[in-house]
Amino acid sequence: MAKQHERQKVADEVLVEVRRRILTGRYAPGTKLPPERDLARELGVNRASLREALKKLEHLGLVRIRQGDGTRVTHFEQTAGIELVSHLLPLSPELAADVLEFRRLVGRELARLAAERATAADVDRLRALAADGRAPELSPERRFDLDFAFYAQLAACTGNRVLSMLINTVRAATESMRPALAVLTVSPERMAAHHDAVIAAIEARDADAAARAAEAYLRDGERKVLGDEAAP
Repeated sequence: MAKQHERQKVADEVLVEVRRRILTGRYAPGTKLPPERDLARELGVNRASLREALKKLEHLGLVRIRQGDGTRVTHFEQTAGIELVSHLLPLSPELAADVLEFRRLVGRELARLAAERATAADVDRLRALAADGRAPELSPERRFDLDFAFYAQLAACTGNRVLSMLINTVRAATESMRPALAVLTVSPERMAAHHDAVIAAIEARDADAAARAAEAYLRDGERKVLGDEAAP
């Protein structure tokens, strides 16, 4: 068991290093990685650990392994999934604008669909989350978590399971970024007012009002990070 744990640890370290080389352009898209024997020697690991790391990189959409052709770096913007964002963001800070735009566009449409489809039980769950967000002396991270939970519940309100799974994927992909993302949280008063406005629009079945409330609130977070001029 200890040997297996150590081998896994080595493979994870190799994954981090090779991923960094790919994302920084040292191994450019379309090029082959060095032969296994050479790369393993350079990294100071055995070939079994290297192969395990390469399989994980293939799962991430960063490389393609072909028998007889070696391991080739993919054009990861065409092949990788959203789980790559948390690894790419520290290396490409400009990606933050894309992340925030994605957040705003998806959040707006979740609110719109929720207003059309939410049940009374759904609204009760939203109210409970909004009440939790009013608790005094919440840390920025805790407020961010509650705000995210509110939007996850909006996804559940839509009845669209793919949307809910997308939100789950985003949550998992950004888990390591929570301390940095907590800066997106606005004042407790603003968050509470926003939740109330979205809930009122949902109860009124006013999809446009729900979308406007979400759009305005999420744009506030965007401006907080990017500044008034950079945010659209």
